[in-house]
Amino acid sequence: MSGMVGDRWTLEAFEPMTAIPTAVSLTTYSRGVEEFMAMPLQRLVDEVEMGMLPVKVGRVVRLDEIAEAHRCMEADEAGGKIVVLP
Repeated sequence: MSGMVGDRWTLEAFEPMTAIPTAVSLTTYSRGVEEFMAMPLQRLVDEVEMGMLPVKVGRVVRLDEIAEAHRCMEADEAGGKIVVLP
């Protein structure tokens, strides 16, 4: 979301093929600001709960294990989203 949120459409010296880890997807968004701001968070939550928007969970850690979560993420070992529990 560099264009929408960062107020810039390009990032200087950004090379996606070398910067993005192997298990991560690069996606694009080409609609306008109105569509981006209109996306309600609750709708996404509802779709996840109904199984219509699948989310692959890779690791679940407790808050006191947050350093392990970061290590796992940086080593590209998560295999999905990392969930942190209180």
